[in-house]
Amino acid sequence: AFLDVGLKRTTTGSKVFAAMKGASDGGVFVPHSESRFPGYDTESKELDGDTLRDYIFGGHIAEYMRSLKEEDEERYNAQFSRFIKAGISADDLEGIYTSAHKAIRADPSFTPTEKKADAKPRRLQTPLNAKQRKDRVRQKIEAFKRAQEQQ
Repeated sequence: AFLDVGLKRTTTGSKVFAAMKGASDGGVFVPHSESRFPGYDTESKELDGDTLRDYIFGGHIAEYMRSLKEEDEERYNAQFSRFIKAGISADDLEGIYTSAHKAIRADPSFTPTEKKADAKPRRLQTPLNAKQRKDRVRQKIEAFKRAQEQQ
């Protein structure tokens, strides 16, 4: 298999390479170089396994959670509201990732999840035809003129 990144920029540590690392670890042969993974030191030309492991198990996310909680509590509560609601802290992330990896190794087959009955389908707004667009412009112009007259 080959990695087709499309228009995505191929910078070191990109999510594209995380997906490729996951596929490679899962047994799919993808020709690659370790120089694109987080933890690769360009000076010594070696991959730091601890840094890579930290990224695989969400260590960088936990670190960001801790720093954001110290710096800006309000932003932390907004950004990690679902984690807070589920009772997940920065210290719990590695365990969550570990259990997810174990579950995938135990049964790697895809199992679709139950869809929520109350979930509403997303519907895009239907585009206006030419007559509707012109009428909308006319209404805006009239509203603008009325506002000018009232001043």
